[in-house]
Amino acid sequence: MGSVRRSTRKEYLIYLGLNVVVSAITILVVLNVWDRTRAKVAPTATATIDVVAHVASAVPTLTPTVPPSPTLVTYTVQFGDTLYGISLEHGIPVEALMAANGITDPNSLSVGQVLIIPSIDSEIFSQPTPLVRESTVVSTVTPESGDQSPGVVIFGVEGVGTLDEEYVRLLNQGGEVLMTGWTIDDGEGREYTFPFFRFYSTGAVHIHTQAGDNTTIDLFWGLDEAVWAPGKVITLRDATGAVQSTFQIPES
Repeated sequence: MGSVRRSTRKEYLIYLGLNVVVSAITILVVLNVWDRTRAKVAPTATATIDVVAHVASAVPTLTPTVPPSPTLVTYTVQFGDTLYGISLEHGIPVEALMAANGITDPNSLSVGQVLIIPSIDSEIFSQPTPLVRESTVVSTVTPESGDQSPGVVIFGVEGVGTLDEEYVRLLNQGGEVLMTGWTIDDGEGREYTFPFFRFYSTGAVHIHTQAGDNTTIDLFWGLDEAVWAPGKVITLRDATGAVQSTFQIPES
């Protein structure tokens, strides 16, 4: 019978050493191949460009141009001034003057009041025309001075026969006039005499029949009953008694 030869201790150690060496070499080869593959696959980082920031930096910054502030034009109210007269003097509509100063009552002017004169395109707004209600009748006046143009004239009458609405409107179509001592009468003995009053050019004033406090555009007769009636002739005389204007109230 054959016999089985047993490995000696020396042979066993040699075999074990070879296995260790082969395993180490295999591991090194695998690791080397893996490192090379990963290096090829890994993407290379690239710089990121902020497109928005780049474009924004290329566009020049606009500096707003502030238009020059217009010069503020003001007017200080004088005794005898009217909104109508001030609007004519500055070539603007009465409505524009009232709106610029927050005025709702055209009779609320006071001496020394500072008004803002709005800037209006002269091609759009021309000289304003007198605001005449339907019930107002405008007179045709021929002054005693003959061919000269009229100065202060009776321009119309409102509220005939109603005390708290009745007034005569005068219009100054000439230069400045000192009205102190001038009179208005109804031809039947009733007469209103002007107090100290300076009527500036291109202005208007109302002579109210009722009592009240005088202003730069409203004067009050102080009567307790209406004085005007259809058919009556209103006569305006200066301080010397010369007739400057007449106006007959039309029949209803």
